[in-house]
Amino acid sequence: MQAFERAIALGVDGIEFDLQLSADGHLLIHHDARLNPEATRRDGVFLAKPTPRIDALALAELQNYDVGRLQAGSPCAARHPDRAHMDGAQIPSLAAFDILLAEQTGSDFRAYAELKTDMRDAARAEELADAYIAALQASPVAGRHIVVSFDWRSLNRVRAAFPDMHHAYTTMGFAETDPEHASAAQDKPDGMAALIRASSRNGAPWWDGMDWRDMEGKSHGERVLRAIKAGGGTGWFADWRDITEENMALASDLGLTVSAWTVNQAADMQRLANKGVSAIITDRPDLMKNL
Repeated sequence: MQAFERAIALGVDGIEFDLQLSADGHLLIHHDARLNPEATRRDGVFLAKPTPRIDALALAELQNYDVGRLQAGSPCAARHPDRAHMDGAQIPSLAAFDILLAEQTGSDFRAYAELKTDMRDAARAEELADAYIAALQASPVAGRHIVVSFDWRSLNRVRAAFPDMHHAYTTMGFAETDPEHASAAQDKPDGMAALIRASSRNGAPWWDGMDWRDMEGKSHGERVLRAIKAGGGTGWFADWRDITEENMALASDLGLTVSAWTVNQAADMQRLANKGVSAIITDRPDLMKNL
């Protein structure tokens, strides 16, 4: 929550966050399915692997963990050398986050709520969507939310409950989901990349029937965008490397807004802004403000 407060003070006009369910059904903001051992302490001591899953712990149990500091010398600390440390930070709930937005931001502030699933459990994807639907019904800032997800089953369930809600279908890199991409030759046969590609080839269940294989197009990416349009989608949340002149033009023709995740280099931010994207998600709003 301290990081969100800092971002608001810096002048961002939206925040993207990942939602998961605790064991007792609370919506929590956390990226990984498990507590990160390089960023999580209990009683001042960093956790050791294997760490607990978020969905295996109740909200009260999760509040015992401090997630505000990276372990010195860890790979995570090396990847994020400029990250500020905030001792005492807890995993926030969506309810607390929405109160923060209501108190500290205006009506034009946007909350990109990513429904985070492991893509393999349809029942769990529905459970997460239903919890989010219930939370929106009680939220003081529901109108500022934009729902996004890689798991289109969750997204479509929310859209069915709120047909007019702003949304965007999140896509992995097209090179990752294209079964015929040249990079497939480098996939390990039993690795995650090969599994994703194979699932895509057979109609990935997380696309919820919005199947690129049913679409016409010169490229895999074009067919994915056409599948979003055919499913009634109005937004594409893209791996920024897929936002080319051709794909931007196609998205415009299809009436899709385009937003990009996660862009941390100033030159890439400027290029995407010049192309006319609707939003850029970044870990470095300080850099973006200088453009």
